[in-house]
Amino acid sequence: MKKKQKILKIKVLFNASVVLSGINSPRGGSAKVLKLARQGKITGVISEIILDEVLRHAAKFNFTGKKIADFCLKVFPEISSVPNEDIVKKYYKTVIDEGDAHILASCEQEKTDYLVTLDKKHLLVLRGKTKGFKILTPGELIIMVKKKGL
Repeated sequence: MKKKQKILKIKVLFNASVVLSGINSPRGGSAKVLKLARQGKITGVISEIILDEVLRHAAKFNFTGKKIADFCLKVFPEISSVPNEDIVKKYYKTVIDEGDAHILASCEQEKTDYLVTLDKKHLLVLRGKTKGFKILTPGELIIMVKKKGL
């Protein structure tokens, strides 16, 4: 009799840059990681703040807010609440731009394993400065998922 393998699904917070890029460029790395989340191979998470940011920038990509919202609800069935202000404040010392503290706070609050982002200037430079989760590009996440066989 075969033993059932326990599948440990990784939990990933998606930054707005990845969501927008994935929608705009359906063949790129961002689209591929969104597809992993939509297929349930990874658990994709966004917060209400990240969803609002995606919706604010939808017009730049010639998408309606409704189309973006519908897409996000398919990929991210649960949108996490705004992170606790005490957790956000904790990250003010870590981030370059205090406006990004909510992203790291969401990772902590949602107990994610990874943050996937394209933001080189503000977030990717923080690699190794966070505890509990790692910061990756979509390409790095794809490689890591392949290695884990997910």
